[in-house]
Amino acid sequence: MAGRRRDGTDRCPSCGRPLLVQWVGHTAALQARVDLLPPDEQRPYGPAAEASTPDDLVWCLPRPRHGPLRLHWTTGRHPPDCPHQHLLTHRCTTAPSTLF
Repeated sequence: MAGRRRDGTDRCPSCGRPLLVQWVGHTAALQARVDLLPPDEQRPYGPAAEASTPDDLVWCLPRPRHGPLRLHWTTGRHPPDCPHQHLLTHRCTTAPSTLF
C-alpha cells in the first residue's frame, strides 16, 4: 500500500475518510481498519458497544503523549468509564466508482 504513512494512517479509497490501519494482537492478529477521529472527539465505550453488531469488534484507542497510536482489544470486562476513544470498524458509505 503505497499511500500508507509510517504512523499507520491511511485514507479510504472510496470515501477518502482518514483511517487507522494496523495489526492488533500477537498470536492471532487481526487487521483493524477504523475511522481516525480528532483526538478531542469523545467516543465512550457504552455507545460504541451498543452501535456494534455481533460481527464487529469495538477497539479502544489510547492516545499516548509520545509514541505511536495502538489499538487495543475490548472484551466484556472493559471498564465502562474508560476515558479513551472507542472505535468501530470502518464502514464506507460511498458506492465504489469502478466495477473491478
